[in-house]
Amino acid sequence: MRKSYIVLRSLYSVISFTFLVLMVCFSTKVATKNAAANRTKLVLRLIHRDSILAALSNPNPTISDLTNNAINTSRARLAYIQGTSTAGSPLSQEDIRGPLVPESRLFFINISIGEPPVPQLIALDTGSDLTWLQHPPCTGCPIYDPKLSATYTELSCDPKYQCSNYSHLSGCGQESRCTFAIGYLDGSRCTGIMALEKFTFESSSGGTSEMPYLVFGYGLESHGNVRQLTGILGLQVHNQYSLISRVGKKFSYCIGNINDPHYMYNQLILGEGAVLQGYSTPLEFRSNHYRVTLEGISVGQKQLQIVNPQDFHFNVVIDTGSTLTLLLRSAFEPLKEEVMNYLDGLLPLVKVKNAGERPCYWGNMEQDLKGFPLVTLHLAEGADVYLDVEGMFWRANDYVFCMAVDVTKNGLNVIGILAQQYCNIGFDLNAMKVSFQRIECELLED
Repeated sequence: MRKSYIVLRSLYSVISFTFLVLMVCFSTKVATKNAAANRTKLVLRLIHRDSILAALSNPNPTISDLTNNAINTSRARLAYIQGTSTAGSPLSQEDIRGPLVPESRLFFINISIGEPPVPQLIALDTGSDLTWLQHPPCTGCPIYDPKLSATYTELSCDPKYQCSNYSHLSGCGQESRCTFAIGYLDGSRCTGIMALEKFTFESSSGGTSEMPYLVFGYGLESHGNVRQLTGILGLQVHNQYSLISRVGKKFSYCIGNINDPHYMYNQLILGEGAVLQGYSTPLEFRSNHYRVTLEGISVGQKQLQIVNPQDFHFNVVIDTGSTLTLLLRSAFEPLKEEVMNYLDGLLPLVKVKNAGERPCYWGNMEQDLKGFPLVTLHLAEGADVYLDVEGMFWRANDYVFCMAVDVTKNGLNVIGILAQQYCNIGFDLNAMKVSFQRIECELLED
């Protein structure tokens, strides 16, 4: 009996030791995986919609085409942001809507998906937590078929783990599969299933980086204008499965001259290598969007008087999908008045279709606006966004230009991409800060 007890005790000790070793190994593996994720650095080239690299709908756009696209993009984008800011679950409600057409996406990224990898050109969206692709893709795009991929895995429903944890757009559908659904104001709609897949990112230097087991939505059915789009790369953090969480909750992007179709230095950096320099301002994630606080506006040395400054407290979205900057009337009117006072007597006012309340002038933007004072958006805690002539004005045609700041009537302010030119913007989602550094993007090249 004594001998049996010793044997059992020895066996128990061996099992306990083995279990302890396994737990240590497992913990080390998890820690190593997390550490590796936090050390991840992806440097990706951002391709503007009108770049020669994009080869989208209009290879030779006129200035008028670009202007109309800018106006339509900004209005559509505001409706999209407003729609996603006030909506609930798309699987139970039909009010998660906002227009989405190819023209409402400004920047694209080259990726490959699956094994073997299939190249795709997908749109960047700081206003989405879900990365998704659709089948079939846009006309002429390479076809990704998950049945032919060795790394594709569908996500099934689990009573202990809600599908909605993967994205605010997802839920549990038929056949116990995690599904997603998203609809838009123009009637476009995309629905599909949630899955895991290997993504391969093409760096700006020509190399590649792989990220296995990335959660994404695979669109099985789409209707309307959304069919012209291949997919979306979402840069929001909803959970540990999102792309940004996988790279350590840091990213930065630098935007240069968007009017130059040959400009090659727009870039997105994901992970530990994100450029977080310059003055920073507190960031809040509210109603599905990153928001900051606008405290004031100045034109040159003159500080403008803004009524109801509380309307700008964490109510300004930094957006990569809107061309124009959109401000509430209490900020738009003083800025518009100052611009008109400065140019009064210097340039003739003209009426332009679709310009709305934005003042437009007859003249040469590059020559006639030399010496125009710098416009500064003052954010909380000392961060500033500078709008030079290219950020404040937009050419309607060869002889007419308009103010590139418009009034919003939807209660939400948007800092558009024109205002973000020649600036590196860095997001640290661990500290909930966003930094701004005025710089030529070419200087950030490795």
